[in-house]
Amino acid sequence: MAEILDLAPRYVMYVETRGQHMSLQKLYEVATLFHISIDQFFFPDTSESKSTNRRQLDAKLDKMNEKEIHVMAGTAEAIEEARETEE
Repeated sequence: MAEILDLAPRYVMYVETRGQHMSLQKLYEVATLFHISIDQFFFPDTSESKSTNRRQLDAKLDKMNEKEIHVMAGTAEAIEEARETEE
């Protein structure tokens, strides 16, 4: 992580173990790197935590265009309908 963010490994260690505070820019870069919104970081929703797979899927959906999103929405609806007919 230190290399990706162009930080000294010692600095990252201080942040992790000694309570050193990152700049807002570096905090934003870390949040972006791990696909975490700043709101989610400061105000985590403790009632429902997203799994790693869910966060990865959200990140992929964020990169899709409207046509691709439409296909994914149709797929989700078809899965939902199939589940209802099984019950």
